[in-house]
Amino acid sequence: MNRRGNSPCPHPRQHAKIIIYMKLLRLLIVDDDPKDLERYGKVLSKARYTVYRASGYAEASALLEKHRGKIVVLSELAANGECGLEFLRKTLRAYPFLPFTFIASSPPLESVIEALKCGAYDFLRKPVEPDILCHSVARSVQRMNLLLETEAREREIRKLLDSSQEDLRKARNLSSFKGFMISMAAHDFRSIITVLDGYLQFLQEKCHGCPVSEPHGMIYQASRTITRFRTMAHTLLDFEAAETGRIRMDIRPFSLEDALLECMDFYRPYAEQKDIHMSLEFESPEVTVKGDRPKVMEILDNLVYNALKFTPAHGTIRLSGKKGSGEATISVCDSGAGIPKEKLRRLFNQEDMVATLDSHARLGLGMTICKRLVEAQQGKIWIESTVGKGTTVFFSLPEA
Repeated sequence: MNRRGNSPCPHPRQHAKIIIYMKLLRLLIVDDDPKDLERYGKVLSKARYTVYRASGYAEASALLEKHRGKIVVLSELAANGECGLEFLRKTLRAYPFLPFTFIASSPPLESVIEALKCGAYDFLRKPVEPDILCHSVARSVQRMNLLLETEAREREIRKLLDSSQEDLRKARNLSSFKGFMISMAAHDFRSIITVLDGYLQFLQEKCHGCPVSEPHGMIYQASRTITRFRTMAHTLLDFEAAETGRIRMDIRPFSLEDALLECMDFYRPYAEQKDIHMSLEFESPEVTVKGDRPKVMEILDNLVYNALKFTPAHGTIRLSGKKGSGEATISVCDSGAGIPKEKLRRLFNQEDMVATLDSHARLGLGMTICKRLVEAQQGKIWIESTVGKGTTVFFSLPEA
């Protein structure tokens, strides 16, 4: 899905660091349309990338093997009658952290969701404007370079600390933590950006040339998404503090019903795009809880987005709030595919999530930070799920 922002290609004097990344990495474009292959190749070559072109997936696979996966991929959803999703799965099995972006004309929403579930880093809709194309590829390049830099530092650490087993153990722990942070950032940032893309696409399709200033609600929601993105960046910085129980919290009373309604209003257009019915059940109006409201909204964002991501069309998502004995219980219930028991038991285990690469691992990365945020506010979080029927996530907060 395209971003309709004004994001020009990095200027060499303004973004010297990004230019260094571009010199280090290569880009592979896969498209069976010679015109598109030439058009996007010229744009990216002009932006100082080393561009390789392939008209089919067999040729692309050979280039990936030649460069040992150290190349960013921009691929059509189908080429020469072959399925791009299968090519994505095969590529990520061989190179799990390779940034892989799809580019397609009018792709079905189901294909977009499936691609993201399988690990696609981004999804662009043709025709792509040059500045949007450059912006998307620059993010992929930065991600790849960060991974390569981490790998290089790990090699240096192993050489320097080979004589000390204790120091080597600490270095491995540091490396594992870096990998976790990179994976979690990719997961959370992609989630928020996907929602933002959905709003902007919705605005474009519904407006049909009308003044942008008319649909104020959509503009407000798009702006609010960017605010959430910044909040997530702060949360990443707080993660280490959360591990030791020192996370910064601004605990104040607030209306639980207002928070749930705000979350519902934010995600309703995205749910309508997927033809999913969202509802709110609130047994005890006027419930006031004690907590850090922005961080509670981040918890709700993560839970509702996961529910939307794994719930098929015509499904349902229900938010509810219930007053208990000295606490309130909030739940997000979906009619999605559910989580297998063996995955459910390990969903909050950080070490398992770092070592796993499937869709449940990406879900678990978000759930890990949710658990830290809930517990830092004197609450609890738990999950009930049945394969084929859906998942319900519960968490509690103290009453004011």
